[in-house]
Amino acid sequence: MPDPILLPSVAALAGSVLMARDYLSHRLTNTEDRYMALYGQEEWEANNMDLTLHAAPADDAALKAAFLERLEAHLLVDSPSRQMLREIADPGADSLAFAEDSAVDVASLLAPRRGVYFDLSATGRIRVVWNHMQTDGVGMWNALRPLFDENPPIVPFRDVPTPPPFLPELLALPRVARCMAWRGKLRREASQHAQAAPRSRGLVRWDAAPIRAMKAETGAPFNLLTSAVAIDAVFQRHPEKGALNVGLTAYFPFMPGRNRYSVFLCRVRRADIPGIARQLHRQVKNPMLNWGASSVQSYALGRVPDRVFSQVLGYYRRQIDVLISSLPVGQRPVSLGGVRTQIACHPWELTLPYYFLLVGTRSELNVSYSSRFAQGDRFLELGQRHAAA
Repeated sequence: MPDPILLPSVAALAGSVLMARDYLSHRLTNTEDRYMALYGQEEWEANNMDLTLHAAPADDAALKAAFLERLEAHLLVDSPSRQMLREIADPGADSLAFAEDSAVDVASLLAPRRGVYFDLSATGRIRVVWNHMQTDGVGMWNALRPLFDENPPIVPFRDVPTPPPFLPELLALPRVARCMAWRGKLRREASQHAQAAPRSRGLVRWDAAPIRAMKAETGAPFNLLTSAVAIDAVFQRHPEKGALNVGLTAYFPFMPGRNRYSVFLCRVRRADIPGIARQLHRQVKNPMLNWGASSVQSYALGRVPDRVFSQVLGYYRRQIDVLISSLPVGQRPVSLGGVRTQIACHPWELTLPYYFLLVGTRSELNVSYSSRFAQGDRFLELGQRHAAA
């Protein structure tokens, strides 16, 4: 018979071994897929996104003729990106599955469906509707990339090694604990404002040259400077706020699932643009800590039932004042059939006060924003206002 004195130690050891095995089997699981499925379980369109190509009205016929020709050819090529376009959702009572429909053709992709579809009804625009339950922004861009003109990538989304276990999570525990106490600064005002004014959407074009000059002067990373410009615009819009909680998305290609990104939460105090960029850099410069924080949150959330999961993740979402995503798409301006286009992306439903997508090329950035606050003509004035989406 085991010594009774040893029983607590044996039980603790067995529990630790089981927990370690569970952690190792789930450490790469992302909670975003689960969140998207729960969020859109009752209404599919709650997770819909618009990715819109803007072109000059005079180029409308040429743009759409090239687009339809390439789309038809692309559907004949066996590839992962074609599979994304042909998929259709099959929502069940307890789960959501996607199946490839071999009968999908161009005509079926030009009407609303539970999968990617295209709207060509507006002059000078091609509207791509996709659902976040199906894929994230990088996955959607990869599915559409074959339709565009050849454009070498600025930053290829290459494979990166999977982070080592345990160490990143242990190092990130103090950071996770500190961030859990943060509260959003704009949530209450956004809810009150939404009752009096509609949400705003827009698209602006930024010349990359001034930002590159700022990069050369300050040494700050380019992507953090562009994020700092957007954050500075929010500070100008809300002069009474001395600090904001900013979420920055990061893409992890080694993760399984359809949404391979995480959101890093940063506390940013009012400063000039280089000062904001420095604050961001201090908080995200360590990739191991970034991954560790994401892994800790995902693992903890993955162990709770749906009802608790929705509440906890809802609390986390309410911490974010500004969410910024960056998507580098090519070294040259984006074009399709020789027609130069701009890219905007907007969610159908906005749960955050501000959402920005920065689509970058070497010469310019297409900056689309969705806001629960009304915006004036000078919002994001670094670039020339191009279009309202």
